Amino acid sequence: MHLTEAEPKMNTQRTVTRSPYETSSDWRRAREILARSFYKELKHNGLNARQIVELSNELLKMVSDDFIGVDRA
Repeated sequence: MHLTEAEPKMNTQRTVTRSPYETSSDWRRAREILARSFYKELKHNGLNARQIVELSNELLKMVSDDFIGVDRA
């Protein structure tokens, strides 16, 4: 995944699906791997520490908005 590649078309319908890791003990390992991979990809694409923190804050805002039902689109 490169940030410079064209973005895939997003599905505009909201469907709730359950994570395969929701109740699994594998979730801890999976999230560590995913976080490390995402971080490496961001660094590889030239983002600095401040930009990664800013991006993380935006992601947290989006998740928070989902909890309260705000649609940002």
